[in-house]
Amino acid sequence: TLSLHDALPISMVQRIITLGDSTMQFNPYNKFPQTGWPQALVRFIRPEVEIKNFAVNGKSTKNFIELKLFEKALNEIGEQDLVLIEFGHNDQKIEDPTRYTKPFEGYQSNLREMVECCTKRGAHVILLTPIAQRNFKDGVLVESHGDYPKAMMELASQMKVPCIDLYTLTKDVLRQEGEELSKRFYMNFGSGLYENHPSGLTDDTHLRYDGAFMVANCFYKAMKSRNLFPELFLE
Repeated sequence: TLSLHDALPISMVQRIITLGDSTMQFNPYNKFPQTGWPQALVRFIRPEVEIKNFAVNGKSTKNFIELKLFEKALNEIGEQDLVLIEFGHNDQKIEDPTRYTKPFEGYQSNLREMVECCTKRGAHVILLTPIAQRNFKDGVLVESHGDYPKAMMELASQMKVPCIDLYTLTKDVLRQEGEELSKRFYMNFGSGLYENHPSGLTDDTHLRYDGAFMVANCFYKAMKSRNLFPELFLE
């Protein structure tokens, strides 16, 4: 005799696919300490959940599609996969026509194409606004990313797909931590700390492990508060 649970099986997500730029990219040892935030996401999810990362340094929605990186990822995407899409840092590079998109034009249409293609494969999609950059002026965090977060959230509402506003969530953390303490999240450090960066770096976009963990924690808390795909996460 079938129980109700047997008769109505619940489809469980067992794989996360990530599409994005250098803030998401898995980094090899020679890039250390640079860390894409999904590399820290493994600390929050069940061990049987696989993360397959297709994020690539320097990519916008435009050249991710034009260079067939999206096509490559799409060939791997299947039913019940959870696809996380985070772009915006490079879409705003107006000086580079190979990457630049207007927020409410090319950026939205490229994201729409990605969402539609993924959902046709039977996958679930969550849009993620780009994480905040660490840019303080006179002790005050400067806004970054212009209208791109707003454009993404507007599109998500139109398409009825979830959107997690990582921009606001990470911006709030930076403000709480303050100008000096927040350096530990980014590739911003003095000389002599890392062998492959002997002179230090001042990079307030790319993450170190503490930053990757911070973003993954923001993502985790947002997913839990909205009860999105609870089967993915450790209790």
